Amino acid sequence: MVRRALNILFSKISGLREAAFWLSVFAFFSQLLALARDRLLAHFFGAGLELDIYYAAFKVPDIIFVSVASLVSISALVPLFAKKETSGDKHLKESSNSILTVFLFTVVLVSVLAWIFMPRIITIFFGEFGSLGILKVISLSRLLLLSPILLGLSNFFGSIVQYEKRFILYSISPLLYNMGIIMGIVFGLEEWGVYGVGFGVILGALLHMLLQATFVFASSMRPRLTFKINWKEIKEIAYISIPRTFALSIVTIVSFVFASLAARFGEGSVAVFNLAFNLQSAPLSLIGVSFSLAAFPSIAISVAKGGREEVVAKISEGLRQIIFWSLPAIALSIVLRAHLVRVVLGSGNFDWSATRLTAAIFAVFVLSSVFQSLQLFFSRSFYALGKTRLPLIANLVGGFITILLAFLFINYSGFDSSLYLMARFLDVENFGFRILILPLAFTLGSAFTAFFLFAGFGDMRNSIYKNVSNILIPNILASLIAGFVAYIVLGVTHSLFDLESFLGVLGHGFLAGIFGIVAFTLGMFFMKSEEIREILKYAKTGN
Repeated sequence: MVRRALNILFSKISGLREAAFWLSVFAFFSQLLALARDRLLAHFFGAGLELDIYYAAFKVPDIIFVSVASLVSISALVPLFAKKETSGDKHLKESSNSILTVFLFTVVLVSVLAWIFMPRIITIFFGEFGSLGILKVISLSRLLLLSPILLGLSNFFGSIVQYEKRFILYSISPLLYNMGIIMGIVFGLEEWGVYGVGFGVILGALLHMLLQATFVFASSMRPRLTFKINWKEIKEIAYISIPRTFALSIVTIVSFVFASLAARFGEGSVAVFNLAFNLQSAPLSLIGVSFSLAAFPSIAISVAKGGREEVVAKISEGLRQIIFWSLPAIALSIVLRAHLVRVVLGSGNFDWSATRLTAAIFAVFVLSSVFQSLQLFFSRSFYALGKTRLPLIANLVGGFITILLAFLFINYSGFDSSLYLMARFLDVENFGFRILILPLAFTLGSAFTAFFLFAGFGDMRNSIYKNVSNILIPNILASLIAGFVAYIVLGVTHSLFDLESFLGVLGHGFLAGIFGIVAFTLGMFFMKSEEIREILKYAKTGN
């Protein structure tokens, strides 16, 4: 039995559909574990200083991981390994040895420097935590500096695992990472407090790395440290990785600045901000990431064939699908925001005031999901078109505008009256509603970046818009109808459920969501939506 399980774990998968299936299945389970992790954190800590410290301590290690560890990403190393394979196993091993040595030296050096300057960094950005809170953030951040080293090594080993097409092995690693954190919460919290969760993070990163390393060190590509560095190949990898890494770093830097700003809004603000952000990542993963990944190969093939009309058609098709799925998801998420937060996070020390504020932040954040999805899709479309600079420029400008808007909204007192109206609509006018500035700035910045990228299509822009414009009004109307129906169902059926229990809240929200989905489907059907007709046809015929 054990041998059979290991054979499955280390099995080689060559088929594209089979590989995509396993990647999707384990990505789904990873999302579930991530939600369970956040629920446990909210349950034991509540929205208070300790959870603020936990999230703040991640920021510097996150920047190191994105800016240094992602240089050994799969997108950079797998093509190089494929190229080197034609030169023989010897050249392939020499390349992997050079990459491992340079990466490990760099990430350790940067982590050591971060360890030295950590007190200064944390004092500048999280001074509102007070002297005891700052000391905890510094010590926990220093502990978490092990994570970019371990996860970076796992990235490197994961590239070899992917190259060898061991997709099941690769897909399980994220599960182990979240399981490590959960073990830290369950077994380490009582003994060591927030540091116990930090130990869980390190355990998760170690398991993430060891699983990949187990295969790599048993394979013919087993790497080792070397003094013989092929600097030409290192430059080649840097040339491929740095633009992508820089784009990812911008998002992480925005997150760092926003966490610092959230600390100004009082105890627990960093916690509710991060919990709401993590929650809104679910629809982004299911819609934006999925369609961006699925559309990329077909757009790239169309570009290679040189057919402009076919490229426009493929981009238009992906854009229509993102709009079709995103808008009703946004409408229902806003209406069911409190139910979603209570189901995922609402237990233990996470009280009703924290639930309502997190739900309000989530509602504003979720507006950005359509723009974030479009960013991902447009960026991959430009990569397929061979235009790699535009996504980088768009992310740079968009990140700058997002941070600028946050500072302007915070410092311009005249904006508070408009913010109060939003808080009243979201039913949090009696709470610390000024933190809504941050998700609002993020949403507006995401919208700007998406439109900036769309403008970059040049002479294709009008054709794409023409192909997509006929879905906009029907989709907006049907989504509003879905939200309205769900809202009515919530009001009519609230007495049928015990809203003090988990199952009662889940059942109440689920029922309203089902009615909302039916209303959206009927609305789009009567407005003769091509997408609905295609879905119904597929459900009926299977093709």
